[in-house]
Amino acid sequence: MKILVLSDSHGRIDTAKTVLERLEQQVDMVFHLGDYDEDAKCLQSLFPNLPFHYVKGNNDFGGDTPSHKMVVAQGKRFLLTHGHKQRVHYNLNTIAYWGEEQGADAVLFGHTHVALNDASGRIYLFNPGSITLPRDGFIPTFGIMTVENGKIEGAIMEYTDRGEIRRRKTFLNN
Repeated sequence: MKILVLSDSHGRIDTAKTVLERLEQQVDMVFHLGDYDEDAKCLQSLFPNLPFHYVKGNNDFGGDTPSHKMVVAQGKRFLLTHGHKQRVHYNLNTIAYWGEEQGADAVLFGHTHVALNDASGRIYLFNPGSITLPRDGFIPTFGIMTVENGKIEGAIMEYTDRGEIRRRKTFLNN
C-alpha cells in the first residue's frame, strides 16, 4: 500500500493537484496534515476514487475537521496531526510520547514546513514538509509512505520547478 502525504498547502493547490494527477494510479490513499483543510476537501472532490484523510492545522478555523485522527492501513496505525498542539517547533519528544500513548506505529505531522523522515526511535516520525511553502529549501516536498509485509517506509519527495518528481537525497552527518 502506498499513501501520498501532503501538508501545508495554504490555499495553493496547483502543485498538489499536479502531483495527484501524476501519481493517482500509483497511490492507494491520501493524507493531508492541515493548513488548509479546505484544500484537502477540494482535492478530494477532484480525485473521488482515492480515499482522503485529513486534519486541521493552526490556520484552519471552524468546521468539523478533527485536530488529529488515527488511520489504520495494512494493520499499521498512523496518527495524523498538524503538530502545532504538540509544539513540534521546539522538539519532537512531545509528539513522539503522545503518539506512543495513542498506540500509533507512526505519527505524521506538518506545521514546520521542514521535511522529516525518522524511523530511528520507538515510533516513526514523518513530516512531508510543505507542498507550497518549504522552509528547508526552495523545492516543494511531499511524502510517500509505503506499508509492505508489516513494515512502514517513508520517502520525502520533491516537485521541482521543471515538473520532475524525485526522491529527496538524504545525507547523514556522523
